[in-house]
Amino acid sequence: MRAAGEAGELARVSPSFALATPSYRGDVERCRLLCASIDRFVSSHAVHYLLVEDRDVPLFRDLEGPRRRILPESALLPNWLKPRPDPVSLGRRRVWTGARALARGLPPLRGWHAQQLRKFAVARACSEDVILFADSDMLFVRPFDLASLEKDGAIRLYRKPDGIHADMARHRPWCENAARLLGLGEPSYPGPDYINNMVSWRRDHVLSLLDRIERESGRDWVTAIARDRRFSEYIIYGYYAERVLGLEAAGHWPDDRELCKVYWFSEDAAGFDRIASFESILEPWQVAVGVQSFIGQPLERIRALFEQQASA
Repeated sequence: MRAAGEAGELARVSPSFALATPSYRGDVERCRLLCASIDRFVSSHAVHYLLVEDRDVPLFRDLEGPRRRILPESALLPNWLKPRPDPVSLGRRRVWTGARALARGLPPLRGWHAQQLRKFAVARACSEDVILFADSDMLFVRPFDLASLEKDGAIRLYRKPDGIHADMARHRPWCENAARLLGLGEPSYPGPDYINNMVSWRRDHVLSLLDRIERESGRDWVTAIARDRRFSEYIIYGYYAERVLGLEAAGHWPDDRELCKVYWFSEDAAGFDRIASFESILEPWQVAVGVQSFIGQPLERIRALFEQQASA
């Protein structure tokens, strides 16, 4: 006969995991490399979702497989919010707008706004318990088991204590907007930062978060969030998990380690040029590398370093 504690452990059902990647046509080759790295190094996920604009679906179609699905934007966002050529850029960029969006008070949105909204929306389109976001300009370079995100039934949440200060002009509106959307008091500084690569969310909390935003605002969640373009999806979720639910009650454990080594800025390019291998730049806990597309590193070099790592 099993002890009660042991029986309880056996009864506890392990969560299911998904990866999600918002992407677009300009990043399709980088996304292709990310997918190859997931297939080589990542385990314990049920599916990898690619979240793309409808017109870009054919460019990503060959990446689909038994554990990879494309979710077009039309399956995620309302039909009154549509991407259109941006006349200011002579059509080189896209803006998300429309008569019905403008009537709701939404300013024209950029691609990065649409990608953030897709991250919230994927919770309504998927069935997995935990969603780990992996941007298309990163790649995995070490084995990574998504089950390692769970610890005693709780799921990892990136949280950097005192990571946001009062003098951070870009971050403060993100924090203030998140607090307003959730019906919270003004944020205090310094405060925690939840923005990073490889951030994991609990699907049930995303759903209840969106419900709360709709109750607080009296509007649909897309309208409520996007009426002010200064929003951060990760801060909104982090505030909800910590300030509304409480991290312990939400089933999250905080971790300030960055699982992905990221090259963010143009001044990082020189350092990247000197890299002999990905292994040489990683901390023991890091499993991925992110190279922002705008720092000018050739994809061929990134691919060569990945192939060297994958064959080691």
